[in-house]
Amino acid sequence: MVIYRGMGTLPVDTPLKKVSFPHQLLTAHRSSGSSRTSCSPGLPHTLYVVEGNLQDYKAHMIAKFDRSVDLRYDSPEMKVLSDAFKLQRETFRPHTIILHGRPGVGKSALARSIVLGWAHGKLYQDMSYVFLFSSRERKWTEKGSLAQLIAKGWPDSWAPVTKIMSHPERLLFVIDGLDDVHTVLQLDNMTPCRDWKDEQPIYILMYSLLTKALLPQSFLIITSRNTGLEKLKSMAVSPLYILVEGLTASRRSQLILENISDDSQRMQVFHSVIENHQLFDQCQAPSVCSLVCEALQLQKELGNRCTLPCQTLTGLYAPLVFHKLTLRRPSQGALSQEEQITLVGLCRMAAEGVWTMRSVFYDDDLKTYSLKESEISALFHMNILLQDGHSSEKCYIFFHISLQDFFAALYYVLERLGKWNQHFSFIKIQMSITEVMRSDITRLLGMRRFLFGLMNKDILKTLEVLFECPVTPTIKQKLGHWISLIGQQVKDTSPVDMLDAFYSLFESQDEEFVHMALNGFQKVWLLVNQKMDLIVSSYCLQHCHNLKAIRVDIRDLLSLDNTLELCPVVSLSEHRTQSKPLLIEWWGNFCSVLSTHPRLKELDFGDSVLGRRAMNVLCLKLRNPSCSIEKLTFKSTEIVSGLKYLWKLLVSNKNLKYLNLGNTPMRDDTMKSACNALKHPRCSLETLRLDSCELTLTGLKTISTLLLSTTRLKCLSLAKNKVGVQSMTTLGIALSSSTCPLQKLILDSCDLTPLSYYILASALFSNQNLTHLCLSNNSLGTDEVQQLCRCMRRPECALQRLILNHCNIASDACSFLALMLTNNRKLTHLSLTMNPIGNSAMKLLCEALKEPTCSLQELELVDCQLTENCCEDLACLITTTKHLKSLDLGNNALGDQGVITLCKGLKQSSSSLRRLGLGGCDLTSNCCEALSSALSCNTHLNSLNLVKNDFSTSGMLKLCSAFHHPDSNLWIIGLWKQQYYVQVRKQLEELQFMKPHVVIDGDWYAIDEDDRNWWKN
Repeated sequence: MVIYRGMGTLPVDTPLKKVSFPHQLLTAHRSSGSSRTSCSPGLPHTLYVVEGNLQDYKAHMIAKFDRSVDLRYDSPEMKVLSDAFKLQRETFRPHTIILHGRPGVGKSALARSIVLGWAHGKLYQDMSYVFLFSSRERKWTEKGSLAQLIAKGWPDSWAPVTKIMSHPERLLFVIDGLDDVHTVLQLDNMTPCRDWKDEQPIYILMYSLLTKALLPQSFLIITSRNTGLEKLKSMAVSPLYILVEGLTASRRSQLILENISDDSQRMQVFHSVIENHQLFDQCQAPSVCSLVCEALQLQKELGNRCTLPCQTLTGLYAPLVFHKLTLRRPSQGALSQEEQITLVGLCRMAAEGVWTMRSVFYDDDLKTYSLKESEISALFHMNILLQDGHSSEKCYIFFHISLQDFFAALYYVLERLGKWNQHFSFIKIQMSITEVMRSDITRLLGMRRFLFGLMNKDILKTLEVLFECPVTPTIKQKLGHWISLIGQQVKDTSPVDMLDAFYSLFESQDEEFVHMALNGFQKVWLLVNQKMDLIVSSYCLQHCHNLKAIRVDIRDLLSLDNTLELCPVVSLSEHRTQSKPLLIEWWGNFCSVLSTHPRLKELDFGDSVLGRRAMNVLCLKLRNPSCSIEKLTFKSTEIVSGLKYLWKLLVSNKNLKYLNLGNTPMRDDTMKSACNALKHPRCSLETLRLDSCELTLTGLKTISTLLLSTTRLKCLSLAKNKVGVQSMTTLGIALSSSTCPLQKLILDSCDLTPLSYYILASALFSNQNLTHLCLSNNSLGTDEVQQLCRCMRRPECALQRLILNHCNIASDACSFLALMLTNNRKLTHLSLTMNPIGNSAMKLLCEALKEPTCSLQELELVDCQLTENCCEDLACLITTTKHLKSLDLGNNALGDQGVITLCKGLKQSSSSLRRLGLGGCDLTSNCCEALSSALSCNTHLNSLNLVKNDFSTSGMLKLCSAFHHPDSNLWIIGLWKQQYYVQVRKQLEELQFMKPHVVIDGDWYAIDEDDRNWWKN
């Protein structure tokens, strides 16, 4: 068990204690296909308050549960539960405990054992009464009072209710399966009940106990599946959460492997099932474990006749279920009409249960779907449905919730194979397959995964035989379309969702289907945290034939793993000699997919941890002559132990042009090895980023020496390394050399001093190659600005793009910048973002930009303390200059009046501005009329940023009319569509439909061309 608590109504995920929960200590005995308790008759209509005997009640509980629970009172689990209501860390005493876990791990058995432990005098003896309310014993929509519920559980329904309620602080209510009431608990208009005598629907009573509106001093223990936890978090008051973990890894391994005697088969099953974390985690539930064991035994018996691999749950369940279906009629492949109706009815009931989060079904549910429990058992020759109780109000559950998900998914395939509605009572279909795909509701994930698994061509052929008709391709097309949409929306797709989509496709084990679904993917971001993630990712990536860029975050998979050591049936020697080489083989296969992909150009390992062995294998694979990767990024990746393999790669791969080693500590000897590789005539690297690499004086001198030698390096970033005067001296000598090949230099956040600026400015006099320079986040005084500008006024200076963001450039220094601009025909891009420029300095810059000798095309002035008072000068600039193409005024308080003034310039035919940034400029709908008018007649502007402004719906509709205008050439618009009402979203979607080239995105800067953000990339 894992315990953590929640304060208020939200949990704080702080582990307090961890105790493993060996399921064999607390298990439900299955007899006659049932592991549940008997159901009782309906609620009594009379409230009995006659004194009853407490000992009789305890004896009744013992008689009811003693044969269904195997309990050890001295077990660690019981100790955890017995202490759960005590003061936690001397600050917090919970009144609500939520036991949660996977379906089938034993939560219901644990709930019954709590009542039984109390009745035996071993647990919660400070409680006068303990009551169990189970979702499987009643329908939540029935009406009754809390008193009637208590009376129902009392022997002969005679309960001393008044006496019981007189001390609520000594009452414990155990509610089993509260997540089964999830759909009704979602209602926002529920009024809680505050009187235990009031008759209400049972779900209202449970809600009232949970929120402490009813008997607030009482204690609660609730069981819930993990999928129902989110809703409970918003209702429960300061709960303590306890995770019920099910079968241990060791026990699961024993059960799966105990009937396999052949060593090679045992290892094969071990790697395909036990090391498959998703499949192995499912086996925490004993029922799933038994199904997996039965499926493995069947696959062993079928041999070559079984074509589905055992790496997926569908691959295990489908042969098992379909084999059972054909046992009854071995001579005839097809099912009879009656059997088809039974199968479809079962699937339809399962689907409705998944839609509504129901796992318990009653006799009237079976009647609705023309089902009889005996017919289901006869059809499958296995316990698909388990009867839960023996009273007149029988209820049923699937053998395991995953089996319900399987049949629910199967319904979507079978519903198109015939006209079934005539055989069932009227039922409204609640979720189309498209809605299932788009939904992010956790409870649908299992069914969705099985849906993909059922798309396997061999499974579909089996279904065609059973139903004697072809399966239409519609479902497969819809599933493939959903996957393709993920590929088109990479920025809006988390790496977790991307990997989940890959797992869904892997479930199908149908290469043709996977290829069709992934054909449009050009960028992918994956999180690889498990060994199975490698296999799944390798399988899918090789089918992404148009993939151009991939980011993968991966842990150190080659470290020793504990999984095998938990398995006594596999020796430690086997672990060391077979498992690790196999894991290296999986990693090698993954790297091979990357290195041989014909169109893959960019590979980013993000926050990965790659040890020496991992780097060795990776670099060996990337040395493949067919490797087309040009851009390799290890920013924030732990690769120090394997850097020596990377230098060999630089010499071997002629296609590699870009290498980012940001945040990688570079020792002096490491830097020397790197520079030796860069000098090699076979090294083709052009860009090297060494941001935050802890470079020393010696390391920087080594780099300076490199720049004096023959190399193809064109771009170098030393950002966030301290570049002192000595380092700048050696760097300045290299930059002054005519042999220095550098075209772009990034010295962002390098703690440059005034003397360093002098050295740099002197080097720029004689450097004819350096065209891009970034000095952002270094303090530039007026003298340093004057020095730099004096150098740039000389015709020898080749700088074209200068980035001076956040350099504390004061307004009085702008006069030197203005003078430089009037005498520089080479500078085309200047960024002064996050400097206190102000309106007066802006006036000077505008006057300089109007001069015919100025060639500036792009000016970035984000967050420069500008107001509406400078907009007259900017409007005049826009109409006067022909060379200025881009102007970014974002995060300046221009206001509505300032933009209205700007629009006067935009409306002029002489305006040639193509890109305008007005994000976060304090704009409201009051400027939308003027802005709309300007946009409607401006044929040059093609990019506009309007994010972080306060436009109303009416204002946005005016802007939308301008976007739609035939004279408008806007194709990049910075807006968050989601923040506006449906009217606006509809207009924007219609715009993109009418003009497919138009891009509307909240991240306006991400759409820019690479060269504008050269210093970032």
